[in-house]
Amino acid sequence: MTPEQLDEYTRQNIQPNSPLVHEHLEALKEMVRIDSRSFGVNEFSGDRTDPSDMKEILDCATAYLRRIGFDKIKINTPPTGPELATPILLAEIIVSSEKPTLLFYAHLDKQPYMDDEKFKKWGGVAPTELRWNSDRSRAYGRGAADDLSGVLAIGMAADAALRAVGYDPKNPSPEKLQALPCNIKVLYETEEECGSHSLVEQILQNREFFSDVDGVVITDVINPATGYPGLTTSLRGIVQLEVSLKSSPKAKIDAQTALYKLLATLIHDDHSLAVSAIVGADIPLTKEEREGFSHVPTSVSFLRDTAGLLSETRLAVPAEKTVLLEAQLRKSAANVRPGHRVAGSIIFGSAGARLSFPSCIDPGALQKQLWKFFGRLNPFNLTITLRNLSGKSKTPTFDLILKAATKDPHSGINGGPFPVAELQLARMIDQLVKDNGSISMEVQEVCGTPSEGPVVETRSLFVGAEGETRLFDDPSAKALVEIRLAPGNHEENAAKMLTDHLRRNVLPGYELTIEPDKGASPWITPITHPVFSIALEALGMGYNRTACLYGCGGSIPFVAKLTDAIPGAQPLCLGAYDSDCRMHEPGESLSMADLLGCTRSILHLMARIGKAFP
Repeated sequence: MTPEQLDEYTRQNIQPNSPLVHEHLEALKEMVRIDSRSFGVNEFSGDRTDPSDMKEILDCATAYLRRIGFDKIKINTPPTGPELATPILLAEIIVSSEKPTLLFYAHLDKQPYMDDEKFKKWGGVAPTELRWNSDRSRAYGRGAADDLSGVLAIGMAADAALRAVGYDPKNPSPEKLQALPCNIKVLYETEEECGSHSLVEQILQNREFFSDVDGVVITDVINPATGYPGLTTSLRGIVQLEVSLKSSPKAKIDAQTALYKLLATLIHDDHSLAVSAIVGADIPLTKEEREGFSHVPTSVSFLRDTAGLLSETRLAVPAEKTVLLEAQLRKSAANVRPGHRVAGSIIFGSAGARLSFPSCIDPGALQKQLWKFFGRLNPFNLTITLRNLSGKSKTPTFDLILKAATKDPHSGINGGPFPVAELQLARMIDQLVKDNGSISMEVQEVCGTPSEGPVVETRSLFVGAEGETRLFDDPSAKALVEIRLAPGNHEENAAKMLTDHLRRNVLPGYELTIEPDKGASPWITPITHPVFSIALEALGMGYNRTACLYGCGGSIPFVAKLTDAIPGAQPLCLGAYDSDCRMHEPGESLSMADLLGCTRSILHLMARIGKAFP
């Protein structure tokens, strides 16, 4: 089969209403139905207490690939070492040792629902029920985009290629297979959302399967806009630590206040990362890359909307598309979340602290002064709420709430150019309370002469979507500190640099405990290999518009692991979902334009892959 013939088959059959596409969307419905939430990234305590073995989703994927025509499928038994390791699925269609071999990667596990059992954030519809918008341009359900879109794009492309050469899985003919342009191998993972911790070990268990791979096509990245293709060439990494403080008798302030003061040291006044050793390792954009970013089909307003940023919230960088993308994709940035619950990969759009002033007697005057004080310390114009909870209490008490966004956005995609409410809260409290326990003079003047004991005490708050607040059941002072690492950094080195920074800046009189949570190194690839120009051509044909080189601010640990574990195999990261998909959030959805565009692109790539690997 010539490339032109496969191109024509692709254009005719990978269309929204074609029978082939309809069959695969039915398979998507079945996969969304299955609860394959990755254990270890639970958002709510009621999500699950026992890990899933992923058996149901693996059985479903096996049946799906068999229907397509994959006759060699293996569910690998993972090594016993890594805790909660779950299998990978390996499948292949071998045509000839004389033809190039493409390995296609996607993952079957999903993020938690991030909602209660009534699914209010999902519009009252269970996230395991695939549903459509009115014109069927988007399908909604947990995992529909991340990463069942990749599973489907791979499966649909393989199915179309087999049908195009006349291969019938019910009546297999080896002669028909000879017309395929390449060998096809598939790797479906079930641990991606919790860090792919056993992926390398499982690849090493199956060295022979991976020994002849020429290129790796990864379908778990995001496109810059709906229906606009991007070839991802870089990913940020991640370091996440759980940090906690305990006070000693020598401490001048309570542990939570001291923790806020410590967190405030993570950023400069302009919200940029203050851990200089990490920042110094970031690889600067080249002139060519900066020029390329200027052509990415997005806008400042779109990026703001995607992050759910309030209209009045100011950016942490100049409002220029290239600058914004550079901060989002190629600069290391800090995020902080209260450590009282695992928060997946999101930044809280709001942050709050409860402030008590035992030595003050005039709540009204104090509230007015606090309002002036915090208002002056708000460079990014976050929405401030200061609720007086004093009532008849002798201790003036206030809830201080900062809001930057209408939702809790993905920290990797949005972290960096947008101010993080929790960090801005920490800086306000740092300015309010001095190291010796005294408070700013302009606030102190309405409190009178300080009595024995602290002037102010703080507690971290949970802030709900409607601005409701509650104290965490656990009163201890702890937080999840996260750095999204730009290319140039390394996970282990960055973790040490961050740990050293925290230990240097903690106040005397406190016991600092640091527990590693997760980590992944960033990834960047050169684009000198001829496969990249072929991939850009294929993407342009698949989406019927010019493709751009792009990056991802998120952290996808398996990419670096794959490229290290399969040396010499050229990686290609293609997006099967768009930047409006709300991955990891309630209301996750899949754009049909991107699913079908990615599928067509894979087929066009397969048709031309022999040029890159002659």
